[in-house]
Formats: sequence, structure tokens, C-alpha cells
Amino acid sequence: MAILTPGSVAVVTGAAGGIGLAICEALAEEGVAIACLEHPTTDVSAFTELCERHGVPHLTVSLDVTDQAAVAAGVNQAQSLGTIRYAVNSAGIHDSAPSETMSAGQWQRLIDVDLSGIFYSCQAEYAAMADAGGAIVNIASMSGSIINRGGDPSSSYMAAKAGVTHLSRWLGVEWATRNIRVNSLSPGYTRTAMTAKNPTEINAAFCADVPMQRMAEPNEIAAPVLFLLSDAASYVTAFDLRVDGGCTAW
Repeated sequence: MAILTPGSVAVVTGAAGGIGLAICEALAEEGVAIACLEHPTTDVSAFTELCERHGVPHLTVSLDVTDQAAVAAGVNQAQSLGTIRYAVNSAGIHDSAPSETMSAGQWQRLIDVDLSGIFYSCQAEYAAMADAGGAIVNIASMSGSIINRGGDPSSSYMAAKAGVTHLSRWLGVEWATRNIRVNSLSPGYTRTAMTAKNPTEINAAFCADVPMQRMAEPNEIAAPVLFLLSDAASYVTAFDLRVDGGCTAW
């Protein structure tokens, strides 16, 4: 049984791989048209293939989420599919360096993509949803709430993800009377191409830190995103949903 409105439109940033692609798969199974907003250098063939397989209308817009004007134009272009009711902001990067030697450029690039890019996306999505309302989910991370053990030093990533959760709370409150709900979802360790690059012993240590003793599969992140987008969550806003196998409960 569908929990989203078939024929409605979703905007997804960072839709071409990993968690973003799993979210698109879940949206397509709901019969939702999808606009993929991705960086120009990203291969979007997997997104196109899944939309064609499910027979849902779709389009791809190439842009950099750090460009506020480009994001606004991209969301405006997405409205050619119809009325935008849903948005998921999943675009992000991960970079590592010891805090004492991290350059200004390295710090700023991650903050620009992972935090400012979320803000610019929400701004543009608000404009598209202002008349009919809608729901926005921002993909954060449990790293915005805890300090991960055993991984590479990533102070900028953790600061950005903490910013995403608090930004989402603020927007959820600010837009609560405007029929636009904003929530964040914080995944725990998830089996993606990014974590596949880790040494085996690092991933084993990550799993050992999780009460469920394993990583999440991307579809296990996508399903709770659908809940937050759906009318089943009609009284849920300004909330961060941690999908982490219990890791942050230790």
C-alpha cells in the first residue's frame, strides 16, 4: 500500500548513489516523479535506469549545491514534472584531516557542501512548496550527535552534520504554520561505496560499536525517510530521527 501520493513530485539532491539512490528507489516504488539534482561530474546512469524500470517521470539537473542561484534554478526546473510535494536533501561529501593541520579551504569546502548546500536546497524547496505545502527531509548523520571512534579525524564533517540537525529543527519550527514540515534523519554506519573503501578492520570496529552488530543497508535508511515524508508523520516536524542500530544509545 502506497504511503506517498502517486504522481506527486520529489526533489532529491545527491540522488545518484548510496543512500540517495536507495531513497529514489523507494520513491519510485511509490509512483512518485523524481528530480535528481546532482553535481555535473557525477554519473547519474543508475538513477535514470531505476526511474525507467519503475516507469516514473524523472529529470536530472546538473548543479553544485554550493551555488545558491543554481539550486534555486534547479528546483524551479524540477517543477516541470508537476507540483513538488516532497524533498530529500542527501548531497554531501566526507573529508578527513587532523584538526590541527586542516587547511581553511578543506574546512570551508565541506561546510559549503554539507551544511550550506542543505540550507540553499531548503530555501529553494520552500519557494516551490509555499502554496501547496510539503515535507522536507535533510540527511544528517549520527556523527552530528556523537563522536565516532576508530575512524579518520573529521571535525568539519561532524560540525556540518550537527549543523544540519539543528538547522532542520529551526526550519521545522519557522515553517510549521506554513504547511511545510522539515525533519532530519541521521543514519548510522551504512553499507555504501564510501564505507566499502574502508579497511576491513575499520568496518569491523564500526560494527562492534553497534548494538545490532552490523551496518545498515541503504534501503533501511530509505524506508524511514518515506515515513517522514508521508502523511503518517503529519504531526512530526523539527525532529531528528536516528537510524543507527542503537549506536547512539550506548
